Amino acid sequence: MMAALLLTLHCHISGIAYTEKGEKNHMVLRESDFNYADLMAAFRGFGLMGLVICESPKLEEDAMLL
Repeated sequence: MMAALLLTLHCHISGIAYTEKGEKNHMVLRESDFNYADLMAAFRGFGLMGLVICESPKLEEDAMLL
């Protein structure tokens, strides 16, 4: 069961700026506090496959970074 889940991953990734009321806006990954490098290392380490949607304001730049 777990292996099937790891082959069909679907997630959205972006840095996020927050206010006291919640999400304010998406941020460029390098300008955020989101630890995208460790997340990508975990994806690779577990052999994940699927779809990652980049929601950064600089879509192409951050998609290549990931």
